Amino acid sequence: MTVTLATGTAMFSMFYFIMLETDKFGKLRTAFDSRPWRNRENMYLCTALPSEVQPFKSSCPFSTKTAKGTCPICSTCTSRDGYHHGDPKALHNTVGIAMIEYGMARKASEREDNLLMGRLQLDTLINYRGNYLFGTISPSCKGCYYKTWCWNVAYRMAWQSAIVSLNSMLCTFIFGTDITIFYADLKNILLCVSAFFSVSTLCMQLKIIATACVFILEHPFMDNASLPGWLDVNNTILMAIVNYFADPAAKFGVAPTKEYWDWLKETSPRARAAKAK
Repeated sequence: MTVTLATGTAMFSMFYFIMLETDKFGKLRTAFDSRPWRNRENMYLCTALPSEVQPFKSSCPFSTKTAKGTCPICSTCTSRDGYHHGDPKALHNTVGIAMIEYGMARKASEREDNLLMGRLQLDTLINYRGNYLFGTISPSCKGCYYKTWCWNVAYRMAWQSAIVSLNSMLCTFIFGTDITIFYADLKNILLCVSAFFSVSTLCMQLKIIATACVFILEHPFMDNASLPGWLDVNNTILMAIVNYFADPAAKFGVAPTKEYWDWLKETSPRARAAKAK
């Protein structure tokens, strides 16, 4: 049974990654590429420095509240509920972070029409980091956060889990039952590892698809034509499953900032000093 579970989920995971690269089924992924939530022109795309600061638009595209800040990536004006305030630096400093917008950074470095704006954009994108182990992302608007989380950070986390699952399953055919670790043969241990990471990969993939679908359904500026054909919004059972796996903050008006990292913020020296006062 363990072999069947590991093999079935691993094959589904490989099929999942292949289908998302096709033109027909990849629309769910490409719907985020143009960043349709932008309510202000990206300052980095200007050929000349702006002479004066453009006024903020009154409404936030991710909530009904007044916009008070801008996204460093796409310059979208958002409210507090439409902004991801980033994850604790203590977590990043401990386990490490990586630059996640390689394509935009490469285009910024190749700009020749305005070298200064290209350099400013490059510095901003270099500081826009993420962690592929815990799925943490630097501050940005809600749209850029979910674009990065669904199709970069969490997507690669699922890739890593699928690779571990596949390698563990293949190793069961290499190692025999004569190798024992803690009174158990290595083959059965590897099968259990493969089954665990197979199920983890499947859950992660379902969460990515569900989160992307809910975000598109909840926000009117997204293209509903990019939704998969099997998604029936009138099917209450199916939508209950989708909402169960989706990130709750993908819904309209819900702040995407994660609260479960607050205990790390409270352990910082600055937080302890502020609390003591």
